[in-house]
Amino acid sequence: MTIDLARHYAGKAVAVTGSHGYLGAALIEAIRPLAASVIPVNRPDANVSTAECWSQLVATADVIFHLAGNTSVSAARRDPDGSFAATVQPLIHLAEAARSAHRCPRVVFASTATVYGLTPTLPVDEATPAHPVTTYDRHKLDAEHHLAVATAHGMIDGVALRLANVYGPSPAVSRATERGVLNQAAARAVSGADLSLFGDGRYLRDYVYISDVVRAFLLAGAQPGLGGACNVASGTGTTVRDAFHLVAARSANATGRAIHIRETPWPDGTDPIECRQFTATIDRIAASCGWRPRVSLADGIDHLVAHLVNQ
Repeated sequence: MTIDLARHYAGKAVAVTGSHGYLGAALIEAIRPLAASVIPVNRPDANVSTAECWSQLVATADVIFHLAGNTSVSAARRDPDGSFAATVQPLIHLAEAARSAHRCPRVVFASTATVYGLTPTLPVDEATPAHPVTTYDRHKLDAEHHLAVATAHGMIDGVALRLANVYGPSPAVSRATERGVLNQAAARAVSGADLSLFGDGRYLRDYVYISDVVRAFLLAGAQPGLGGACNVASGTGTTVRDAFHLVAARSANATGRAIHIRETPWPDGTDPIECRQFTATIDRIAASCGWRPRVSLADGIDHLVAHLVNQ
């Protein structure tokens, strides 16, 4: 399957919430060459937790990439009401705004693969029951539910993308090294600092490069009728230990400084979701959108390290 993104998006009004964030900034950059009319949505100019914001967006946007919301597991634990307002309430307002305006925009929602919880069997496909174990993940799943209900009632045309471990540089420079363990590790290594590995590091993660994630959003936005949830991952598991050693080696090659990796005990109170084992299947989005990742982990880390060295 081949989707002509330039043809699909040309002339459309495309809104991106969280447009100044890590993923949002990269998505905005990818949309601009497609001759679409881009509507960036970010605080303090707009608050997606309010009904007024969605009324304005739905009145004009043909496609809405909804990326805004709480991004912190610890913040959701400390302030569950705030997490609900940031993550779930926007979907409620979106559905109501679309119903009132009699418009049915295409909506692609940024969810997370951690909604599956502590999965006993790998790899995880979309038929695996979701058992969120954190407030953050419960709210992401609640948001998915509101999206699905509104889609079933014809108010919107929505799909949730359950993102695995996204890494890589972003135009949002200040956020690129804050989001994701791999980005943080690369930033430390390039600066000459040693890396701390919690536990033995032999727990699997599924790392997917940011440009591949952006392309998944664009393809999903161009595939009306694709609903439910789709995994966005590499489809390959890599231990955190192996990923850190790759970061250390590539950083040493780029800077000439040897980087050491030290094991350290997990901090008291670490959430079990941080110690999970996870890999995902990507058959659904591959079949429906023709999407598969193009950037290998080794190449992605090379790109990330080069970006950090040259910035």
